[in-house]
Amino acid sequence: MSFNKKFVVLGVVVLFIALVFTPTTHAGYVNEFNSKEELIQIEISEYNSDGIIENKIFSLTKKEVNDLKMELLNSKTIEKQLFILKEHELIPEDVNTEDLENDMYKRAASLGITKDAQSEKSRIKLPILLKFLKKVNIVFFGGVSLDIGLKFIIRIINLLPFINLPTLDFADICGGLFGVTTTRGILSNNTLITFPGIVGMIGFVGYRIRFPFLMHIYTGFSAVTFGLGLGIQIKD
Repeated sequence: MSFNKKFVVLGVVVLFIALVFTPTTHAGYVNEFNSKEELIQIEISEYNSDGIIENKIFSLTKKEVNDLKMELLNSKTIEKQLFILKEHELIPEDVNTEDLENDMYKRAASLGITKDAQSEKSRIKLPILLKFLKKVNIVFFGGVSLDIGLKFIIRIINLLPFINLPTLDFADICGGLFGVTTTRGILSNNTLITFPGIVGMIGFVGYRIRFPFLMHIYTGFSAVTFGLGLGIQIKD
């Protein structure tokens, strides 16, 4: 096994150990069969082709959250992750990768990014990632995620009675103590592993899952993906 592969395996093992031993907090209770069952809230954000973000809060049991974490982390494709989210009834059944990819191209066109950008080859050395019009899967532990857009203005407008406008997104940033970012295309796959690191996306279409204790997962398509940090990048 090469040094890079050993490093990847070590990083994944560290992430899994951190997840297993991370404590959980009380977010609510439900009475069932005269007993109290702990509930934990997670947030799932849907990013649409017009830049609108729809945020939903789900209350799950501790076991359901832990199962969802491990299933998403063990899955290697966006198709599998979407299937898992459907199984847990967290996203609509009719969501599919083809529609998400087409929506990403629509979003990219509105931003002036064309398919010609796919052929551009970056000569930037490790550990910096720059990709265009790719499938993306991002996992960050011990960090934050931000959507940059009109959130502040829309929140003020939503203070008015009977108004509930969705958030409008321009770009997204995610970073943390440990992160794995994978981009997939027809000809190549790239994985950026950072300790710590940051990733930015423009024109993202897909889903963000926010777990308690600063764990964030993105799965979908991005017109532009840029990442950097301390770590390595593996190209297939």
